[in-house]
Amino acid sequence: MKPPTETTAMTTSPTPMSSDVLVLGSSISALMSAAWLRRSDPSLSVTVLGPPVGAEKRPVVGESTVEPAILFFRALGLGPYLDQRHELKNGLTFYHKLAPSQPEDRRYTVHMPMAPLHHTACQLHRPAFDLELGRVAAELGVRFVHGRARDIALGQGQGQGQGNHKDAEHRVEASLDGGGEASLRARFVIDATGRSRVLGRKVTSYAKPSAQRSAFWFRVRNFEALLPKLELSWRRPAEYELWKSTHHFMGENNWIWAIPMRDEQGEAVLSMGITWRPDLVDHGIRTLDDFLAHVDDEHPAIAELVRSGEVLDTNSYRNYLYEAEQVYSDEGWFLVGDAARSVDPLYSTGLSMTVIQIEQIAEIIRRRRGAGITAAQIAELEGLWTAIAEVRQADIADQYETMSDPFQACMRRYWNLSGWFNGVLPLWYAGYFNDPEAATILRRMLGKGRPATHAAWRLFASTARTLGEVEQADFDRTLDFDWMINRAFDRPVSEVGAQVGAMLQKRAHLRLNLIRLGGWRELPSQARYLARELALAKLVPLAFARNPALRRGEHEQEHEQAPATTWVGAWQPT
Repeated sequence: MKPPTETTAMTTSPTPMSSDVLVLGSSISALMSAAWLRRSDPSLSVTVLGPPVGAEKRPVVGESTVEPAILFFRALGLGPYLDQRHELKNGLTFYHKLAPSQPEDRRYTVHMPMAPLHHTACQLHRPAFDLELGRVAAELGVRFVHGRARDIALGQGQGQGQGNHKDAEHRVEASLDGGGEASLRARFVIDATGRSRVLGRKVTSYAKPSAQRSAFWFRVRNFEALLPKLELSWRRPAEYELWKSTHHFMGENNWIWAIPMRDEQGEAVLSMGITWRPDLVDHGIRTLDDFLAHVDDEHPAIAELVRSGEVLDTNSYRNYLYEAEQVYSDEGWFLVGDAARSVDPLYSTGLSMTVIQIEQIAEIIRRRRGAGITAAQIAELEGLWTAIAEVRQADIADQYETMSDPFQACMRRYWNLSGWFNGVLPLWYAGYFNDPEAATILRRMLGKGRPATHAAWRLFASTARTLGEVEQADFDRTLDFDWMINRAFDRPVSEVGAQVGAMLQKRAHLRLNLIRLGGWRELPSQARYLARELALAKLVPLAFARNPALRRGEHEQEHEQAPATTWVGAWQPT
């Protein structure tokens, strides 16, 4: 597949090249941003400044997508290509050892949606996908300039004006890949340069969380099948082939992923890696031998899989987490994807959080070119995105201390994914994240819910201590995960309040179920949170119906109703 055609001469440009939007970088977040802006408003002129798509050397890792990302790509017209070229993903599958301290014990309790999701996703082979996404962006009218930013000078004084006012221009001087230089001008600049953070390092500061993450990963092919070597138990059999999912093996202060995908020639390959918190225990995994030594003592069947196959490459990141203090500015610059923050990929939401950003940026630019948007309103949109990202990343960071405890780890995931399917997805789909007034209320609601979540964590720990060493029968006494989630989140906007209310009701039922399993000892400490959730389950739908900032007409629905997805040509191992 050929990369998008370059349209700018590779010589010094005597006249500045002007665009409405200049996107720095040719990463996946850059291509997503540029393509979406052109799709949303074809009158926008959009330029991408970066290396030729596919030419920049990046570590290859399997990219596991979830609902916002896959629906975003389908909206760009990539559905048929994804169905034919990339691997089906039925969902996230989690494996917990029933006897974590005994490496030779291969009994795992497996947790995943038992029925197919309404929107299945896919496992991306990024080198191939990035080329196709670049081609789509070019077809939508995105202009590509092959080079790198040498100097950036931001304009001043965009302010809070109303109407179709003229924003101050930003200037970027670029060194072109073919030699020579170019001068580019734009009203809006998006930094999508990933970990390089070319603009981000100039305009904001970055913090490194104390709960750092390190990772080691590789690709392997021609390997022996893994699942037949495990003794698996579950509430009931899945209604789909288990292998066609993203696999997570939980360990002590770490988790291992296994992502089936197809390589450059369309051959079966498995992306596998481990992520851990070095502040809890530094596994010191830097080589394949280090990895194998570790999994020999935790998941021997995984070590056998790796040794049976051919390892294609290895990569590692050490202490890689960071986050920007500011990601949007009323001066017309934005940081997206890894230029904004790096993430722990436990729930595969990285690209989907980038989707939320891109749609917010498109709305900011639309309002800036139209009736106007204030600095405070931009800050509210940024604040909501940051709050969602921080809550999800904080939940993951705290889980590392309990990942080897099968019951606690499982209950935390039930809680978190109930919030994703019943809260985040319906609100995103209906466009609430792009409305500054709604963002203010939602951010407040999110903050007020944290004490109840922390109380739930304490309940999970207490119930786990009461149960002791668990068997599958203990998990079967908890709530059904399929009931906890919300497959058809893409419903009319009038039903969003009911879906958020259902999240609170389901969490209350999970809380009550575990109080009962623990012999009611935790009822006094949990009663107020239980009562609050049951009350809010009734009140929240009323707030969505009556509060002007939350009451939206059907014409304000952000995304078109999407049919359930179907897939063809998925690979399975022998």
